Amino acid sequence: MLRLLFALFLFALSPFSLSTLSAQTPQLVAKLDKSWEKQQRWTELNNLDGRFRVVTPSELTHKVDTVETAVGEQVYHTFFLQVPDKNEAENIIYALSYVDYPAGSIHHDSLELVSEFLVSTEEEAAIAVGGEVIYATDKVISGYPARQWRIDYPSKGGTASARTLAGVAGNRYYELKVFSLQAAGLNKSADRFFDSVRLFAPPF
Repeated sequence: MLRLLFALFLFALSPFSLSTLSAQTPQLVAKLDKSWEKQQRWTELNNLDGRFRVVTPSELTHKVDTVETAVGEQVYHTFFLQVPDKNEAENIIYALSYVDYPAGSIHHDSLELVSEFLVSTEEEAAIAVGGEVIYATDKVISGYPARQWRIDYPSKGGTASARTLAGVAGNRYYELKVFSLQAAGLNKSADRFFDSVRLFAPPF
């Protein structure tokens, strides 16, 4: 059941193809003196329907997909930003996605089930991009169980990174993602994005 839920989420929430990401050329400059993110006036997005707040370097595009699945009709929401110039930015994509799973399938009160789900999601994400989990740890977002990980995966001419912060509030699964063309441990803009997220009390 957990693998089915993740597979449905991965299928419906991708506003950009994994093949496109893997075909990108990694940045040759090890460190940007003044990245695109540093030049932006970061703004706060408060989304009442999604019941979250997050700070981003630019406006996010909202995409909605409704898919008929084996567990019923699912509505998938993705808010994402693709930077205008990949050579001037620390990261090329910022995204926040969420989906409400059927009652009884998953809930933040079921800590063992949520932990299993998040670890499974992490493993499946690494398989999806043909990468390796470099870092992973349990986290908490606004009192709700969460997990953060970084996956390095092969890209044209080198190695790229996908950073993820995922959590469960009520029956709702949230996932924040940042894709970088450069595999590196320190990423201040990604940390700022992840650290800014707040989840409101779920409506169920």
